[in-house]
Parts: sequence; C-alpha cells; structure tokens
Amino acid sequence: MSQEAMRGGSFLTRFSPHVQAKLLALAQTFHFKAGEDIIREGDHSIYLYIVKGGRVAVEMDIPTLGRRILRTGDVGDMFSWSALVEPRLATATVRAIEDTEALGIKGGALMDACREDYELGFELYRAVTEVIASRFVGTRLQLVNVVSPG
Repeated sequence: MSQEAMRGGSFLTRFSPHVQAKLLALAQTFHFKAGEDIIREGDHSIYLYIVKGGRVAVEMDIPTLGRRILRTGDVGDMFSWSALVEPRLATATVRAIEDTEALGIKGGALMDACREDYELGFELYRAVTEVIASRFVGTRLQLVNVVSPG
C-alpha cells in the first residue's frame, strides 16, 4: 500500500511498524469490477480486506425495503472483519462501487499469526474493536432513520 494510502484514516496506520509489516506480508491483492459483490451477507467470510484503491458499499437486505447502503468505504478502510470471528459469516454485503483494488488477509492465517505474536494479536483486536464500535453507532443511527415515521 502506498504511503499516501497509509496516511489519514487508513486502517493500517493504527498499527506499529512491526505489525504493519506482518499484516502486509500476509496480504494478497484482489481486483473487483464496479458493481461486483465482493462478499454477500450470510456467506462464509474468508478474508479481512483493506481498500487499496477504489470504493465499496456495505449493504444490508432489509425486508420490504430491499438492499440498502449502510456505509461506503474508501482507500484505507477495512471490511469483512467477520473473517476473524466465529462462525465467520458475513454480516453484510460488500459491493465495489467502482473498480476496486483491495488487500485481503485470510482470517485463519491471521488468527494463527496472532497466536504466535501477542503484539500483533493485541494491536489487531484493539483496532478491529474500535472499527466495529464506531460502525455500530453509525448503523444504529441509520436504522433509526429507516424505521422512524416521517
């Protein structure tokens, strides 16, 4: 990932240089076409992804309303954290809004690395928990708007 992508709000900037290097060593690069579903709600989540280029939409199927965008992700954003949490099922659909390049790290390999390197494990779970907590608040506010009258 470029230094420019590492600046600002990039998920990777949350880590020490040692942990960043380990994460990047485990990563593979994936390419997704605009409109392509990267992962679907309910599917097995195999990879933790970090957007390297492009843009994604995190979507949820809402009965009677259909698929709705919960949030969008840009360069540096992380998605598919479900790959780290049993039963490893995607909690939302993620679709490429434009042609997107992402780093993917296999959840199982990452868990093995965390067992071997406690610093990696500590930093990873702290960072993922922070992301999940902030997204929970944002999703909650959006759902209030969806279900409230008027």
